[in-house]
Amino acid sequence: MTVEFTLAQLLQPLTVETFLQKVWGVTHYHVERDREDYFDSLFGPAAVEDVLEIVRPEPSTVTVVRENDRRSPDSYRFADGTVDLVRIRNDFADGHTIVLNGVERYVPAIASLAHGLEVELNFETQVNAYITPPGSQGFLPHYDDHDVLVLQVQGSKTWHIHDADVSPHKMRRGEKVVASDLPAPAVLRLNAGDALYLPRGRVHAATANAEPSIHLTVGIHAPTVLKLITEALEALSYRDDRVLAQLPPRHVDDVDVRANLDGLLRDVARAIEDPAVMAEGLGALGDALVRRGRCRPVGQLVPNAVEAPRIDGRTRVVKYQPLYSRVLMMADGVALQFAQSLVSADADHRAAMLFLSGSTEPFEVRDLPELSEARQIELARTLVVDGFLVRL
Repeated sequence: MTVEFTLAQLLQPLTVETFLQKVWGVTHYHVERDREDYFDSLFGPAAVEDVLEIVRPEPSTVTVVRENDRRSPDSYRFADGTVDLVRIRNDFADGHTIVLNGVERYVPAIASLAHGLEVELNFETQVNAYITPPGSQGFLPHYDDHDVLVLQVQGSKTWHIHDADVSPHKMRRGEKVVASDLPAPAVLRLNAGDALYLPRGRVHAATANAEPSIHLTVGIHAPTVLKLITEALEALSYRDDRVLAQLPPRHVDDVDVRANLDGLLRDVARAIEDPAVMAEGLGALGDALVRRGRCRPVGQLVPNAVEAPRIDGRTRVVKYQPLYSRVLMMADGVALQFAQSLVSADADHRAAMLFLSGSTEPFEVRDLPELSEARQIELARTLVVDGFLVRL
């Protein structure tokens, strides 16, 4: 698996920095390209059939919808648990949209895209595919509780985007959109090859035009401050008993007992203000990103294991992309953490590990800093076998 689409390619001609500084979380943005084949290598009709026919995903990952009519996944499940493809196709012919959830689990190019975005943005992603028949609308005006990038793969859709954002606390309560309260929408046509960014809470709806439509929605799930504080408290609980103090009897009903909790809560709040505690919370979020990473498919490791002994200082290698990694300072040295792996070494490997974690371009093994030739080769061999490095 190699990177086929980066965030820069999804957004161009808009630059990533302009997107992050002026668009992200602020407003919707339509990237127009006049390139119908732009996303052909990501997905398409053949890929849809492959997912349904060959992969045959769990029925719970396949949704069929039309405005207010959302069919239960169980209605497409045979007794043996497999998907009733005939019924799905019949409902599609009747105007229903087919939604394939989490297609990054089945399509390598989309997996590469999703992991690449996670590496660049530090946000978890999920990609859903929407296949809509001509003239149909999958969903009535609604909002998503996360930011999204819509990639129009085939056909076109007319989007109605209302300049009305549902606030985060209302999203958390699951409040519904009241159509009569919405302002007049902006109307835009998303053609094949175009992309559309929508911030969380932005109310929208889309209808396919005269031909079938296929689009991918990249859900970008940014953690909230609540999540960070929760992780920080969790980390603090392993060394500070105040976080795990039991609430006293009658803490709900007795006013005096409740008042006595104020001091304890203030102490814990002050503890969270410690930068080291916040760093642990951020570290926990980083752990989740690392574990979502993927190295090369296992089938490729055997030949690399055979080739690893042939590595020398002039061997050219490159870090497998996309792959989120980080360097951890350990009590007895240093470690490179990636995917489900942790490669440990002595403290004198710190500079080499930092070089490896931050590298994006090919390099020679002898470029690894502050290591002897023997240690350079030993580290490179380990990382080739583990799938972190790819030999060129």
